Amino acid sequence: MKRLAASVMALAVVLASLLLAAPAGSATPAWRGVVTFDKNWRNPSSSRLVWQLHQRQGDGRWKVVETRSWRSGSGMPGRRGRNACVNDRGWLPNGTYAMRQYDDYPGNLIKGRAFRLDDKACARGNRRFDLFIHTEQGPRNRQCADRRGDQPCRWELPRVNDYMSAGCIKLAPGDLAQLVALYQKHFRAGVRYAKDQVVLRVVD
Repeated sequence: MKRLAASVMALAVVLASLLLAAPAGSATPAWRGVVTFDKNWRNPSSSRLVWQLHQRQGDGRWKVVETRSWRSGSGMPGRRGRNACVNDRGWLPNGTYAMRQYDDYPGNLIKGRAFRLDDKACARGNRRFDLFIHTEQGPRNRQCADRRGDQPCRWELPRVNDYMSAGCIKLAPGDLAQLVALYQKHFRAGVRYAKDQVVLRVVD
């Protein structure tokens, strides 16, 4: 009887060690975040950005449990602004992107809340880079003082069409703050998730 008890105890120790050694990320994710940028060919500055949160159900299927959308823009005016192969002017190429969220991105022009996107090749093979979802604001998500001219650190709509961009996706500051708040309920800043867990879809 003592020998059996000792064997059971030894087996319990082995099982406990196996559980402790299991990789932290080995569990199947319960949440999936999908951001969709839907291009508006008539007016790129009135496109839509849609957030959807999917939850894995008990049977393994995914269910959309949260949806929000906001006005957004990408690209500059004119035909070249609708050409996804034109650097620094055209809107984003269609497809899927991995992304990393920042609470206070320290860029030269892009600051504060932002999502850094993967580079993406357009249909003709030209590679687009330095792509973001962002707004116009200063460090720590602050609006700078109102001065003459178009300032990258201040949202000036309607005097200036701040939805225009050199290829990034732009939101109003409050809308970007809402997107980040929804995102951070289940996902962390600074992490580049695999596209089967967090993904941006660009469609038209």
